[in-house]
Amino acid sequence: MEILLSGILMVVGLVMLVKGADIFVDAGSNIGRIFKISEIVIGLTFVCIGTSLPELLLSITASLDNNADFVIGNIVGTNIFNMCCILGMICLMNPLKILRETARKDMKMSLLSSVILLVLLMDTFGTTLEDNIISRTDGIILLLFFAIFMYYTLYEFGEYLRDRREKKYREKMEKKARGEEVSEEKKEQRIFTVKDIKALCKNFIIGIIGAILVYVGAEVVVNNAVVIARYFNVSQTFISIAIIAVGTSLPEITTSIAAVKKNRINIAIGNLIGSNMFNTLFVIGTAAIVKPIKLSDTTLFIDCGVFILVSLVMVLFTKRKPEISRPQGLTLISIYIVYIAYVIFRR
Repeated sequence: MEILLSGILMVVGLVMLVKGADIFVDAGSNIGRIFKISEIVIGLTFVCIGTSLPELLLSITASLDNNADFVIGNIVGTNIFNMCCILGMICLMNPLKILRETARKDMKMSLLSSVILLVLLMDTFGTTLEDNIISRTDGIILLLFFAIFMYYTLYEFGEYLRDRREKKYREKMEKKARGEEVSEEKKEQRIFTVKDIKALCKNFIIGIIGAILVYVGAEVVVNNAVVIARYFNVSQTFISIAIIAVGTSLPEITTSIAAVKKNRINIAIGNLIGSNMFNTLFVIGTAAIVKPIKLSDTTLFIDCGVFILVSLVMVLFTKRKPEISRPQGLTLISIYIVYIAYVIFRR
């Protein structure tokens, strides 16, 4: 009876995680629109953070509760699920044509982040150290790489805006040279009304409620996952990869499918790659600074190796042609099926 209750509570916790993240994203997006922030910036901030909020709070909670294997297992499992299952299913729905910059740069950066994580985990390899630990120093290193990634992303976005402004200016000058009438753009001056202030306060409170839901859900999931792992005599890594990782990936699933339906393919790709980078660098880095992560399950090295393999496969798929076909999408799903079968077998 106790194990049934734990299973129900873990499902309830996962629902709280997903629903809380959804509420947080909606509230954050509304706040961004009130301040007239562009959709791209909203996507890079509120949406990116919101869809990864379950992983972030769950990892911090697990780290504080001395369940470090949940931290690495959940992040690595989520990233593999994102790249294999979600991306693979999207490719089966519609072959993806990716921006060349995304294919050549962002995917390589995702591969680099997976290699960095494995290197920081391998403290005992070729040394006299007894434990594999992601220390606070390692956490700072991960956060520095995340800062570099964000700077690069924002720089690329700034270059895109500059090129677009220059193109509009050239077109305007060409019209003037031909003697055509050109309408002058009026700069809108933003004035906050009482209605705006009320909406701002409302969404701020709703955002806090969403974050609290995610936090409580993280506590419920971790506590009951530990009970289930002990009852069935399986590792925390198995629970985190086979169950929790799929549950915490639900925001990425809904966001990516919605983007594909609206024919915004690169938003779907950007969401998945950005989520992976955020999980690997920011989530693990933050959790390590809160409390160093001591790895007890050495099978996680194999999981990190699979993460590197999947990242490498993505780079190879898009090396010659910036697109992912249906057969390649099927290959990604097949990799995940083989991998999850191995995880179940070793449990």
